Amino acid sequence: MPTTTSDGRGPYAAYAFDFDGTLADTTDINHGAVRASLAAHGITVTTAWLAAEPVFTATRLRRRLALPPAALPEDSFVQAARAYWFAHTDQITPITAAAAAARDAAEHAAIAVVSANYSDIVRAGLNVIGLNDLPWTVVGRDHVTHPKPAPDAYLHAAHLLDMAPGRCLAHEDTDEGITAATTAGMHVLDIRQLPWR
Repeated sequence: MPTTTSDGRGPYAAYAFDFDGTLADTTDINHGAVRASLAAHGITVTTAWLAAEPVFTATRLRRRLALPPAALPEDSFVQAARAYWFAHTDQITPITAAAAAARDAAEHAAIAVVSANYSDIVRAGLNVIGLNDLPWTVVGRDHVTHPKPAPDAYLHAAHLLDMAPGRCLAHEDTDEGITAATTAGMHVLDIRQLPWR
């Protein structure tokens, strides 16, 4: 993990980590949650169809399925997905390299999780993967009006950490997350370019 900023100003003051796909492999549980929620609305999709969707919101899914809002209301979609998620946390797999990077970062800097998921889900996930003992600042989609790819979540994390965004290194695994972090002014490590797993 880089320990200095690109302009040579010394160690990063804070390290931010995305949760889904960066700190933990949540592919199976997220796909299961979406399928369960869609099924509750009488909609069936394949695993391959889900694999082509990087972000799961009712709005994006309605767009892909050409559905009116009444066919997949945001509130009931989220409620069903969350119920599945909390009932199947055994499907979450820790990512070894992520745990090592987070523990190393926590030894000399502030750390945050910045996620497009809900903060209570993130905290439950940190418990499952054994990283809940670290002094995380957690920012979820419930803390901002505009989730990733908007920069709001990363800007909020920098504010809570009392850090200038340029002194923070974000770890991300999606184009949406990288856009959010770079737009916020953070340096970004694209973990897809590393032997992260």
